[in-house]
Amino acid sequence: MLRYQKIPPPPEVALPRRDQYVLDKYTRRMKRWDELFKVCCCWIGWDVILDFIPVVGKVITLMFSLSMYRLACQADLPRQLREKMLWHITVDFLLGLIPILGIVLDAMYRAHSKNTRLLRRYLYERARANQENQINQTTAGLIESPPPMTGLIEPPPLPARKDTKKDE
Repeated sequence: MLRYQKIPPPPEVALPRRDQYVLDKYTRRMKRWDELFKVCCCWIGWDVILDFIPVVGKVITLMFSLSMYRLACQADLPRQLREKMLWHITVDFLLGLIPILGIVLDAMYRAHSKNTRLLRRYLYERARANQENQINQTTAGLIESPPPMTGLIEPPPLPARKDTKKDE
């Protein structure tokens, strides 16, 4: 009988103070705007509630989304990740502009939750890579390279060659 063992999770990595602050604040805001309370099978937040105000509500939501984006950019994100986050914000805004159906689509799309997942994944991967680099640097300092090979015994010189040509 085969038994499957649970693979232990990788060791926790501590985020730098600034990254932890940005992630915590972003997560708190996301909870308010995407996951305020649950109705049936969907989480409802201020993002969906403001969609009931036709255009003004969506503009308010867009301004809030851009302020969250600015908060995330304080963590020195790469360009590709910033573009993904802006893409989610843009799609969220455009879906919310559709009358009636946009409210349902916006509740299901949850751009802030997607951006939080992207941000968390990137920050932890960066912290893990930094930690591995620090470990590699400290171990590299402990292991010394072998000393240069000087003073080797040289082979004795070859005897002088006698001329093998016969004089004619």
